[in-house]
Amino acid sequence: MFTGDSGNKQRKDEKMKITIIGCQGAYPDQNQATSGYLIETENVRVLLDCGCGVISQIQNYILLEELDAVVITHYHPDHCSDLGCLQYASMILMQFGKRKKPLAVWGPGENERLSYEEYCTGNSYLEEDVFQIGDLVFASQKNVHDILSYAIRVEDRKGSSLVYSGDTGYYEDLSKFAEGTELFLCECSLYNWQKGKTPGHMCAEETGMAAKNAKAKKLCLTHLPPYGNRQQLLEEVGHKYQGELVLASSGMIFRQ
Repeated sequence: MFTGDSGNKQRKDEKMKITIIGCQGAYPDQNQATSGYLIETENVRVLLDCGCGVISQIQNYILLEELDAVVITHYHPDHCSDLGCLQYASMILMQFGKRKKPLAVWGPGENERLSYEEYCTGNSYLEEDVFQIGDLVFASQKNVHDILSYAIRVEDRKGSSLVYSGDTGYYEDLSKFAEGTELFLCECSLYNWQKGKTPGHMCAEETGMAAKNAKAKKLCLTHLPPYGNRQQLLEEVGHKYQGELVLASSGMIFRQ
């Protein structure tokens, strides 16, 4: 148990759909959530990170029994604190016949920690691992954080891609990992005046540089600071990145 048969409905839209469930760093504002991103295709639904408030918020978009898998980037609470509750939900939903199979949970090592009796199956991944969930292929790259942490690239069978930076400081290989992606969900934890003050996180200028070097088609700023004028982040990022730029918000949807 973490301390710290999916639904039969199929989406008719053939495009990969990404819904921002939560996008705040550290702790959520009222009625919001920290990191959580729902990825849906015709036949699979995967939650990328499961931070504080995510389990409540995700039920605005799908039933919990419709979720096939969870992928955790690292074990800081704002990225995984709701996982224990999701394990309990899987147990109860299976006991009452609403889920037909265990929830698959992927994370950096510690697969025993991710498993929960017969209700959740833990799976571990490490640096440069590639694994498949339904018709989605996931690739991992170790990033720069104060604990073991990964960036994740997701591609569907048509080659459409999403790259999620996870929590990280700036490093050049992130841009190579995200090269050409349709959507770059990239952390933007700090304003430019805070550059270098919090190791393991990027300021707006660094986020913009990472996206520019990756030639990302669209950049969505996420893991947003719980203070200040967040619109300022768009201006600061825009000095480096000239592509399509948006500030993440709960309920925002991308189709690609």
